[in-house]
Amino acid sequence: MIRTLNVIALVVAVALAAALYIAKTEAKSAQERLETIQAQLAEERRQINVLNVEIAHLEEPERLRQLARQYLGFEPLDPAREITMNDLPLLVDRREDEETLRGDMVLAGQAQEELPAQARRAGGPR
Repeated sequence: MIRTLNVIALVVAVALAAALYIAKTEAKSAQERLETIQAQLAEERRQINVLNVEIAHLEEPERLRQLARQYLGFEPLDPAREITMNDLPLLVDRREDEETLRGDMVLAGQAQEELPAQARRAGGPR
């Protein structure tokens, strides 16, 4: 009976040793993957910082002014060229005017058609 217990204990010990070895190697490979991912994350953050600095340089107002002058011929406006709201012409909505004019013409046309009909009824010239 002691031999059977010794064999069972030995099998359990070997199984536990194998499980411990497998867990250790998996933990080591997981640690290596974590370090790789952390290194990639650090590189991505560095690239993001480089791009933010580049964006800040590209959006610099003085640089944009210089490029607008060089390639587009734009110049800053004189304050003397600014106008106030009172200087702007009064604009009328032309669509409303045209609709009113059309409506008046339709009414005038109807009135002209009614005149000959009234004259015929009254016995006047045709």
